[in-house]
Amino acid sequence: MIKDIVADIQVVLPDCDDLRLKEYRGNPNFYVGHCYVASEAIYHIAKKQGIELKPMFVWHENCPHWYLLHSDKVIDPTSQQFTSLVDYSAGRGKGFLTKGPSKRAKALIARVTTKK
Repeated sequence: MIKDIVADIQVVLPDCDDLRLKEYRGNPNFYVGHCYVASEAIYHIAKKQGIELKPMFVWHENCPHWYLLHSDKVIDPTSQQFTSLVDYSAGRGKGFLTKGPSKRAKALIARVTTKK
C-alpha cells in the first residue's frame, strides 16, 4: 500500500517543477527539491488510509532532507536525488510546518488524484 502511494507521487514529480522552492526549480533531477512536499503528501494520503507514518529530517550532502518512517522502515520518495547513500540513522523526528496539508502538498495530492 505504501509502495503504491510512493509510486503515484513519483510518477507526477517530473511535472511539478512549480511545487519546488525557487532555488530548486529547473534542476534536471526532478527529485531535487521535492523531498518535503513529497513526504508531506505521502504522509497525508497514508493518514487518510489509516497508515501511521513519522516525518523525519536529516542533513545530507549539505542539504536538508525529509523522509518518512513506517515502523522501522524508511520511506524516502526522493532518495534518487543524491550521489551517496543517506545516513538515516542520523535523522530525527520532526513535524511538518502545518497541521494539515500545505498548499504545495494539496496541489501534489490533487495531481496524483487526477492522474489516476
